[in-house]
Amino acid sequence: MKSIKLLIIAFTIIIPSVCSAQSGYTLNAKISLPGNGGWDYMKIDEANHRLFISHGDRANVVDLKTNKEIAEIHNLQGAHHIILLPQFNKGFISNGNNNTVLVFNYKTLDSITTIKLNGENPDPVCYDNFSKKLFVFCDNNLAEIIDLATNKISGEIHLKGSPEFALPNGKGLIYNNLEDKDAIEIIDITKKQVIQSYPLKRGAAPTGMAADFKNERLFIACRGINELAVLNNKTGKIINSVPIGKKVDGVYFDEPNHLIICSGGDGTLTFIKQKNKNEYEVLQTLPTKPGAKTMVFDTNTKKIYVVASSSKSDHEIIPNSFEMLVYKK
Repeated sequence: MKSIKLLIIAFTIIIPSVCSAQSGYTLNAKISLPGNGGWDYMKIDEANHRLFISHGDRANVVDLKTNKEIAEIHNLQGAHHIILLPQFNKGFISNGNNNTVLVFNYKTLDSITTIKLNGENPDPVCYDNFSKKLFVFCDNNLAEIIDLATNKISGEIHLKGSPEFALPNGKGLIYNNLEDKDAIEIIDITKKQVIQSYPLKRGAAPTGMAADFKNERLFIACRGINELAVLNNKTGKIINSVPIGKKVDGVYFDEPNHLIICSGGDGTLTFIKQKNKNEYEVLQTLPTKPGAKTMVFDTNTKKIYVVASSSKSDHEIIPNSFEMLVYKK
């Protein structure tokens, strides 16, 4: 009887360790970074091995070869989204606190100009290769179009709700999450208008988005219900839903490995296997750090980066605790 009990105990210990290794990712490094403000999205410059991190009043720029900060972009106020466009030698950062977009030199990181917006609290920004335009999405149901030659507003699109993340399909459409409406709206870039809306579950509160356009699938992180919704991007039909961590913001689809990764502010990375275009299963929930709600994926090294500060509470950040965590296989 004692040997059977030992066998059972051993079995219960072994099984979780096997399951927890299914994604193959483990913590590789922790790097302290300066700044005590809030943080949001990151953008990776794979050609030059740089990582840009929006961080309140600045953007930290990290050399990914050495994992050390090499520069900072200042004069930001509530930095949100970062877009890098080396073909125009420009980068853009939305500032939610003063309703502007900072334009900087992609190579030198020097400021070029600041674009004053008509919209309020600009957050998601996306570049559309179809129209060669930049789209800035604002909380007051407005998307503003930036002409990249002049760095000026060249048009606007009226939305049906408050945008949280926008993703172009490269063929003239932009998919836009409306966190306050539990819906995804589809924007026709040529018409400059919303042409369709896909409803999500009540209380979904969609945040991050990724896509597998080859299989006509959208991956929508639903913060309100802690699920990843899988939709047909042509019809809006919900194909599947998978449980994920809480306070999620970031989603990435690693297409070669058929892997979807969701980053949650509860301090988790959820790894989801795409078995086929309709079937999905959670491989692993990997602990990170509370507050690490966004992530970025390096397609060259397959490393995952998240950032967060330590906090005494939801509204009290511990000074000088901001750090970048690196996960690798």
